[in-house]
Formats: sequence, structure tokens, C-alpha cells
Amino acid sequence: MKDDWLQEIWDWADKFELTEEQIPRNKEGLLTLTELNLHGDSLKHKITYLPNAIGNLTNLTKLNVSANQLTELPNSIGKLINLTNLYVAINELSELPNTIGNLTNLTNLYISHNKLNELPNWIGNLTELFVHDNEFSELPSSMGNLTNLIDIDIGRNQLTKLPNWIGNLTKLTQFHAYGNELTELPNSIGNLINLTKLWISNNKLTELPNSIRNLTNLTKLDVSYNQLSKLPNSIENLTNLNNLWVSNNQLAELPNWLGNLTSLTCLTVDENKLTELPDWIRNLTNLTILIVSYNQLTKLPNSITQLTNLEYIEIDENPNLTVSEEIREFFRRIEVDGFRDN
Repeated sequence: MKDDWLQEIWDWADKFELTEEQIPRNKEGLLTLTELNLHGDSLKHKITYLPNAIGNLTNLTKLNVSANQLTELPNSIGKLINLTNLYVAINELSELPNTIGNLTNLTNLYISHNKLNELPNWIGNLTELFVHDNEFSELPSSMGNLTNLIDIDIGRNQLTKLPNWIGNLTKLTQFHAYGNELTELPNSIGNLINLTKLWISNNKLTELPNSIRNLTNLTKLDVSYNQLSKLPNSIENLTNLNNLWVSNNQLAELPNWLGNLTSLTCLTVDENKLTELPDWIRNLTNLTILIVSYNQLTKLPNSITQLTNLEYIEIDENPNLTVSEEIREFFRRIEVDGFRDN
């Protein structure tokens, strides 16, 4: 009787035609499994449930059941105390069992593309948490305990604000909050001094907090598709930026201090209201990509020819733009979108 759980797993494996390699049909093979990859794209049939008996596979460190048709996880998943990586993305989960809190070795949790709007009170000692493409209207307070997080993705939910405790996650190096309904960022975001990448595009931001000046390790900042009418001076302090995306905002001009961000290799300012590019563009000598399409530019400064590392520029959909002969000669040496050399 004590081995009934084995038969439960084997019957489940037979039902979904899982291979011997995926689910060994012998006790020793099952008990020694450390990784179980049942990603739906690699299966003959999508899995619709996990058996309770899966909790007996206590040597598992990685479990991947993403891209299936799971509507729930069994409570017994909390017995997999050696799990470090759990992948249950692209399913139909509306909640997670509280027993996930027993997985104290869990460091990587991927639960994106589900129907979640809350999390258990305790979800391990995570360093990576991917919950994008769910139904969160606010971040559960339990996330505030995840002070070991290095990478978090809360993109494409229904968030209207970020809680102040977000500033407690001081080990974060990557923060993804794109595709929400955010109208502002909390000042506490300035506490995240280890951030190297901040993705907050596709929100409703009209300004950025001054505290963003503290994020001096940022190399990538994406504030595209917001409602910024000007770039805040606080960005001037981010001298390690090499990628700055401010596409699709309401910028009428670029501030002079932007010319001091000489580490920039990519600058996108398309779909704004720019009427000119300033002469100081010449200072951005490390630029390889410059996107200025869909503005109201009438001319480009000749100083643009001093961007000797530039490889690609987009200038299309500036209907009144005229280009000098000096710039035409420069364009013949690089890739240009939106310019015809007649």
C-alpha cells in the first residue's frame, strides 16, 4: 500500500503519454529524478493536472510544467523541499497553494501568463520572480519580504501604483514594470542603487521622481510610451547609461544635459514633438543607433557627422525635413531608414 503513489504517477504519465525518459516507470528512476521537464511544447498532450503523488519526488530541484493547461497546483507541491526552480508559466492558474511557502530553497519562480491576482504570504528566498502577464491590480505585500530578489518582472498586469516597500528590494539589478497603468513611481525607487536595467515603458507616467538620480548603476532605461513632456534633470546623474529609450512621449525638446551622457550607444526619441536636434548631439560620440523618426524635424545639425561610431539612424516621417549635402555624404557611409539619396 505504501507504494500506491508510484502507481498514481505512472497512471498519470500513461494518461498523458509521457515517455519513459520523462517519467521513469521504475521506483529507483523516479526517486532519483532531480529535474523534471514537462514543458507543454515538448509533450504529445498538454497536461491538465499534476497528481498529488508528485510530492514524493523529493529530490527534484527543477520542475518545469510551463505551457500546459493547469488550473491549479496540488498542495503536495510543498513537499518538494529541494526545489530551486519552478516553472509554471503559460497555464490557467488563478491561485497558488500556500504550501509553496514550504519551499525554502526556491530561488527562481516563473508564473507569468496565468490568471493570478494574489500570492501566498511566503514564497521562499527568491532571487528571480517573473509574474508578468497576470491580473494583479496591486502588488501583494508578501513580495516586500523578498529582499534577496535580483530580477523581478511585473509587466503587463493592471497595476496603477507601486508600493513604497518596493524600495526595500535593494538587491535588485533588473526591474521590469512595463505595460501597466502606472501614473507615478514612488520616491523609494531611488533606494534600488544596484539596478542596472529599469523597464517602465507603456505606462501613464507624466514625470519621474527626483530620487531616480540615485540609480547611478543604470545602463538601460526604458520610459517609452508614457506621457512625459520633458526629461527630468535627475537623469543627468545616470552617467553609465548606454541605452535610453524615450519613444512615444510628448517631448518638444531635448535638454542640454543629455549631451553629457557620453556612454550612450543607443538613443531612441521617435514619436515625440521634436522640431530640432541640438548641436550638442556631437558629444554622444559612442552612439551607434539613433532613432528620431515620427517627429517634426525640419533639419539636422551638421554636427551629426561627428558621430563617427554611428551605424544606424531612423529619420522617416519627418515630412518637412531637409538634409544638407554634408549630411548626405555622411549618410552614404551608414545605414539610414527614411532617407532617399536622390
